[in-house]
Amino acid sequence: MKVLVMGLGNLLMNDDAVGVLAVQELKKLYRDTDTLRIIDGGTLGLDLIHYLEWADKLIIVDGVNLNLPAGTVVRIEGEDINVVFESKLSPHQMGLKDILLAAELIDCRPSDIVLFGIQTKNIDMEMNLSEEVKNNLPKLLDHVSKEIESFLR
Repeated sequence: MKVLVMGLGNLLMNDDAVGVLAVQELKKLYRDTDTLRIIDGGTLGLDLIHYLEWADKLIIVDGVNLNLPAGTVVRIEGEDINVVFESKLSPHQMGLKDILLAAELIDCRPSDIVLFGIQTKNIDMEMNLSEEVKNNLPKLLDHVSKEIESFLR
């Protein structure tokens, strides 16, 4: 099983940066191997499709807007992920919706997709995480690490 962990977000937009910041931390804990890759997907959108061709399992890490208390960590699977990206938090999420659809159309959508999201509070362009998101980043990392470990065994 080849596992791809992809952090998404814009480092300039406060809490929207959380996915990218999370994978930066995960890269300190895990090395890329023949079965695990951790990438900073930033805001690349369709440019990420070649990574999906490689993966059997995709773990997405991103800030979300689900009208939950700021800092709430969520795990969403399968087709429910498409619903999350119906209401865009930022432009890269439309890109993710498009990339998953494109991957499906060319038959390279990973068979197993999980989104670990954290409810954002502020996506202004100030380059600072809100206290709620910053305080729950370790919880987000713990959940993603457990997911990675479950597939590396």
